[in-house]
Amino acid sequence: MSLTQALNSAITGLNTAQSRISITSSNIANVNTVGYSRKIAGQEALTLNGQGAGVQIGDVTRNVNAGLQSELRGELGKAGAAEVRDEFYQRVQVLFGTPQSNSAISQRISDLSDAFEQLNSTPEQNSPKVQVLAAATQLVDSFSKLSDQIQTLRSDADDSISQEINSANQLLSQIAKLNTDIVRLGNIDQPTTELRDQRDQKVNALSKIINTSTYTRDDGSMVIFTANGSRPLLDRSPVTLTFTPTAGYEPGSSGSGITLDGVDITDEIKTGTLRGLIDMRDQDLPQLADQVNELATQLRDAINAEHNKGTAFPPPTNLTGSRQIEGTDIFSGTGTFRVAALDSAGEIVSYSDIDLSALPSPATVNDLVSAINSSSASGDLQARIADGRLVIEGKNGNRVAVNELDSAVTLSDGRTQGLSHYFGLNDLFTTAKNSRTMTSDPQADATSALGVSGTLTFSAGSGALSATPLSITYANSDSLTTIQNKLRAQLTGALGLTAEQASNMVYVATDGDRSRLVIANDANMMATDTGNLSSKIGLSEDQPNLAGSMTVSHDILNDPSRLSRGTLNADVYESKTGTGGVTIADPSASIAGLGTPASPPAPAGTNYTLNIVGSFGTVPISYNGSTDSLNSIAARINADSTLTDNNINAEVYFDGAAGTYKLRVQDADGDSMYITDNFATMPAAGAGQTSLVETLGLGVPYGIREGDNSSAASLAGALSRTDIGFSAAGGLSPEKTSLIDYAASIISTASTKAAAASDNNEFQTALAADLDTRIQNEAGVNLDEEMSDLIIFQRAYSASAKVISTVDELFDALLNAV
Repeated sequence: MSLTQALNSAITGLNTAQSRISITSSNIANVNTVGYSRKIAGQEALTLNGQGAGVQIGDVTRNVNAGLQSELRGELGKAGAAEVRDEFYQRVQVLFGTPQSNSAISQRISDLSDAFEQLNSTPEQNSPKVQVLAAATQLVDSFSKLSDQIQTLRSDADDSISQEINSANQLLSQIAKLNTDIVRLGNIDQPTTELRDQRDQKVNALSKIINTSTYTRDDGSMVIFTANGSRPLLDRSPVTLTFTPTAGYEPGSSGSGITLDGVDITDEIKTGTLRGLIDMRDQDLPQLADQVNELATQLRDAINAEHNKGTAFPPPTNLTGSRQIEGTDIFSGTGTFRVAALDSAGEIVSYSDIDLSALPSPATVNDLVSAINSSSASGDLQARIADGRLVIEGKNGNRVAVNELDSAVTLSDGRTQGLSHYFGLNDLFTTAKNSRTMTSDPQADATSALGVSGTLTFSAGSGALSATPLSITYANSDSLTTIQNKLRAQLTGALGLTAEQASNMVYVATDGDRSRLVIANDANMMATDTGNLSSKIGLSEDQPNLAGSMTVSHDILNDPSRLSRGTLNADVYESKTGTGGVTIADPSASIAGLGTPASPPAPAGTNYTLNIVGSFGTVPISYNGSTDSLNSIAARINADSTLTDNNINAEVYFDGAAGTYKLRVQDADGDSMYITDNFATMPAAGAGQTSLVETLGLGVPYGIREGDNSSAASLAGALSRTDIGFSAAGGLSPEKTSLIDYAASIISTASTKAAAASDNNEFQTALAADLDTRIQNEAGVNLDEEMSDLIIFQRAYSASAKVISTVDELFDALLNAV
């Protein structure tokens, strides 16, 4: 080898050692840089014409384990979703508190129960009424706050989705630029390892937002797909993810999905912060809203059912319903209810029992109003429709009260309510009650078979359905969507509506990631169902925003004395003297003027029947004017096992002030009952003969007593009942329990989910951190190794420099020799 060759070889050695020292120096400098991978520079011999010509630096590579890196990205996605759930559930827990918290919804219900108990103890005092209304107001405020805050959390999740989409698009653009730089530098044989490190960090950040899959081309560029590999997020150029934020959320509403190149990929996103945010917005938070709504619904119905059975003292001058009605609305009820005119002391002025089965068929609300206004009490009270509400009011300074007796109105979902409850004549908690819009419970899938069959019919007294009802036959294979389509087909066919009108009237609405069937009409509807579809899907006039819109009756807030505390008398019946009654000197003698059926037409031995009706059913008591006395009728009542089993007894007593014997029929438990007579169905044998009720003047002797606390006791009992039937809601199974316990279960379930979310977040974060540590242990910088390499490269550099110095001396000696 010539001196020139030796010099050149030494120079290449010097340059190679210098490059490797530079790379080692960079490794050492970045020992604490996140995402930095150790750079390894190889070296290779140079040859010239088959002879050694020195050394050169080889490719600079990274020590990256692709398998671990892929696994890390998968776990980062899970960690992102877990982090979101943990954050939101901690906020939910703060919102709901604990069952022991004074501000928890369960405690608010307990406070109302305590207030009713106090009212039960001292119904005549004003302070317990004020306390009840204060507790009721705090309770509805709590429901409103919970409902609003849950929707606020949904809005926050929606805003976060928008922010994460923007971040993902920025990361894709940055990765695309890095791809371009890597390809460009690779084409001119320049190192790209630093750029690849940066790209890996961007891809990791992207993987925490949305699950992805990747592969790298030979030119060094990376292609990024959605996790299932079906849609490219980045291929040379990024594909923009798009999302339209929703301005505001309310119960029953839904947000927009995430689209990629015009295709909705929301369901394809399986992990990442986006998945966590979508699940909170569309699943977890709507389910929580469903639970709160179910609690509010059952609370409203339980309290209003009892409040409508009772009356205030002094009785109010009018009762105004909360249900929005029109006179032409179809009305279908069964049983009997009592309406009474009272004086300010609660004494009966007049009353009438209205038999709902005697109304025309089909009946309307106007027919009900007419029945009240043509009753025996019509001289002292009246009914009318004012501002779309049913009003019953006293005349001539009289006051009014209602006893629902066994009246029942069936709702669209199969539930029944007493007449006063149905119209909301004496509601404590008020909501928008009407049947213009009916909505189902949320269904997980709008296309799955419902497994029920029958006929569903919607009818109305006015509007689009007044002439022809909307009716379909449904089969076991029908889904929510096919039910919608069948209803629309009837609207455009038999009813002659346009397709647009039909789609506005019947539609499947999205509620988060669930579906609801909605039927919206221009008039109140009555739904009838020969099968179980209505109950299966929970078709109801109650709307998803009930919890947030419930209020305490303004009439009662303005006048606490309107709170129900007693009950219009229907448990004590007595004969009377004077007008409408008869004086009886001998209780064992036949009753003068009492009817005997004429024979013919009635067969010989036929009797009339006095019917005692209550929750136990109808008990007939036969009588005949030719043989019966007060004593025999009382004995016949007391001999009936059904009546005695229900603590109903009759007694004959002497009223010294009136100078006559009287018959008293009483329910010792204070339960309501009423009396009917079939006298009108058969002619009497003698002129002037009358029924037992008319002959004796048998009726209620008073309206309501000042000390009556029966309604207050029932209201207190309603909150402690353990047999309230809660429907399945938001992941909670259907059950029978108390309002307080159901509220506590909502809180405890949310708390359990919060704890699980926290544990899962901690686990996923630790798992991702462990994988990152393993990657860094393999790919990161080890200072001991770098220092060892530095010594080697330093000696190589010194040796090369020594060779150059030696060759230089030899050149000097050669020149001096010449």
